Formats: sequence, C-alpha cells, structure tokens
Amino acid sequence: MTVGQAGIDWERLWAPYDESTYKEVLTWVHPQDVVLEIGAGDLRLARRLARTARHVYAIEIQPDLVERGRRAGPLPNNLTIIVGDARRLPFPAGISLGVLLMRHCRHFALYADKLSAVGCRRLVTNARWGMGVEVVDLTAPALPWEQVGMGWYACRCGAIGFVPGPPEALTPALEATVHQVHRCPACWPASRQPLAVNR
Repeated sequence: MTVGQAGIDWERLWAPYDESTYKEVLTWVHPQDVVLEIGAGDLRLARRLARTARHVYAIEIQPDLVERGRRAGPLPNNLTIIVGDARRLPFPAGISLGVLLMRHCRHFALYADKLSAVGCRRLVTNARWGMGVEVVDLTAPALPWEQVGMGWYACRCGAIGFVPGPPEALTPALEATVHQVHRCPACWPASRQPLAVNR
C-alpha cells in the first residue's frame, strides 16, 4: 500500500470482473432462483442473472453506476434495482441465492447473516479468497476454528487461512478441503480461544 491509499474505501472502488468470473457465477443460477446481487455496479451481471433466474434484486450504493446501467438499454421485467447501502437496507424475503463479487469486502459476515435471515441457502462470492469464485452453503454448520486439526479454513467472519501441522500429515484430500469455521483468530481474540488447543 502506498502513501495516500490508507484512507481508500476499497469496497466502494468499482471494477467490472472478467468474463470467466461472470460465467462461473452464472453456472450456479437456476431458473427457480430469486437472486440478490450485493454491489451490482453498472448492472451488467444483474442483467445476465435475470436471463436465467426467476427474479433478481440488485443492490448498489453508488447511484451514478446504477444510472450508467440503466442507460445501457431496457431493463428486464424480472430485475428490481435497489439503490442504497446493503449493510443497512433490509433484504427482500425469499432470496434463494446471494451473489457478492467484492474482493475487498470487509462485511462478509454481515451479508452472510442477513442472507441467512431471509432464508437464503447459497452465496456465490469471491469475497473471502479474493480470487476465483466459491459457493458458500449458508445452511452448513460451521466448526469452531479450534477443531480444525490441520488444513485450510474459511471463517464466517470472512477470514481465511491455513492451520499448520506436520508435513507428512498433509494429503491431497486434506489440501483440497476447506473447513467452514467460526471463531477464528481474526474474529475471536486469542484471549477467548480455548486453552486446550495445542498448535
């Protein structure tokens, strides 16, 4: 980070994603889905989501980006645009799929919790790993972080990491597994971690 970048609100910096990212997101959309796209930008993905999904809600905080998207042509009838801050707005009921393409998202846990509260079961996102797209099962129980003996983890708070262990214990299957956890070191201070954990 260079001098002067410390105060930048990275979440508000908008950049469209590449075609391969959009295509990967679209593979997870089904005709019966009601989709909520958080951070919809200029609506380019929202329009494509609406070609497949039953209905799409697109939330964007920056009105100028939404206006740019509106000028791109007629909007699909099954696309509802909401201009405002997704952290503060209530989410519509009946959402089955959330989409969050925001590499520098610091509010992953908030969005995941709000989506779960309206019955959403899946979240397609690049917010935790920063590269590539993952599908998070919002209904899956998360392990306490201290129960991961070794391997990759992705926390409900948005943090990711690797719990080290003996190199001989690392198998291809373990390397490919991502444990869904809660109470990781990023969101659960060491002073609150159980003492029985030997790392």
